[in-house]
Amino acid sequence: MSFGGRFFSKLFKMQEEDFSTLELDEGLEEEFEWDWDHIMEERHLFKMSDEVQREKYIRSLVEQVRDAERELNKLSAEYNLVTAMLKDMDEIEALPMSEKVQLQDSARNILYYEEETKDYEAKKSAMTEAQYKSMERFEDNMPGAYDEMAEAERYKGLIKDDLRKLEGEKHAYLFRQDEVTKEIANLRGMTVICVFAAVLCVIMLLVLQFGFEMETQVGYIITCLTAAVVITLLYVKYTDAVKEKKRVEKGINRLILLQNTVKIRYVNNTNLLDYLYMKYNTTSAKELKKVWEMYELEKSEREKAALNEKELTFYQAELLHKLRKYQLNDVYAWLHNPLAIIEHNEMVELRHAHILQRQKLRARMDYNKRLAKEGQSELKEFVKQYPEYSKEALDMVERYSVEY
Repeated sequence: MSFGGRFFSKLFKMQEEDFSTLELDEGLEEEFEWDWDHIMEERHLFKMSDEVQREKYIRSLVEQVRDAERELNKLSAEYNLVTAMLKDMDEIEALPMSEKVQLQDSARNILYYEEETKDYEAKKSAMTEAQYKSMERFEDNMPGAYDEMAEAERYKGLIKDDLRKLEGEKHAYLFRQDEVTKEIANLRGMTVICVFAAVLCVIMLLVLQFGFEMETQVGYIITCLTAAVVITLLYVKYTDAVKEKKRVEKGINRLILLQNTVKIRYVNNTNLLDYLYMKYNTTSAKELKKVWEMYELEKSEREKAALNEKELTFYQAELLHKLRKYQLNDVYAWLHNPLAIIEHNEMVELRHAHILQRQKLRARMDYNKRLAKEGQSELKEFVKQYPEYSKEALDMVERYSVEY
């Protein structure tokens, strides 16, 4: 089914998605730099009777829902991986002591030969064991993870620049709108004064003509010509001011639409960077690249410890064999966390790290779910408030939708 069909099915049969199985620790809240209510409040400035503004308004809602749902699909896969790891921890913790001891024996042997390798490499080591294990875990993601992080940092800077420029341009337009509004009011006042002055002149000429029997034909001509010229000039300026005001209003609407789009991108980009920094335990792409280069050198040196590596491989295989007897989602993950099998405190720390990852993912999922829901609600409200445009709205949804 196309995105448009699914979207309108959701729109008129909206049900709350069941996230009851997803746990989220209390007290963890994402704070965004831009206020969502402010975004929604500004959209009432659009004139729905204007076909161009109406088309842009509906298209922005459809794209908002589509992009949010695409982001949710990507986040859900990552969320499921983290959740699976937490379930594996529960499974290992629930094992009988006799079986857990067997796993701990293999884990101790793994730790022993890892320590032997570490001693062999100590004098050459340029990075900590924690850094090495972290990079080893994400080896398949590198150097793509660095490229992704560096691009996200560069993009964040561009977004900030765009927001500053748009905000400055918006204030300039609002200032111009205020000036034009005052100019229109002044021209109206001047027109009233001109008409009043012309009428007063005519009355005075009538008094002179009939009260004092004076010749006033020239006065009538001068009064009429002057009034005509002045009123014509005022009308031309008034017309120009009205056109300028309409142009400025259209510019404001365009900037609001662009600003809202950039704000949404900024929030998603900031959340992405926060998650990547936490996931790779770094503060910048530059630092990640440095640690990665150190890891590559360290890995090359460790390959020289062939005998220890063979022993380590043997006991890792033994641990995998034992783990495969249980209902685990990812047995290979425990090769990088043998200490967690032995020490309860290490298992607690590992669980906490994965819970933090899941909370970050959930926060991003909630944000995009909110985007989709608010976009659906706005479009539903639009159809309800403007039923004469409902068919046009449906046509636009189908026109701008794409197949997933």
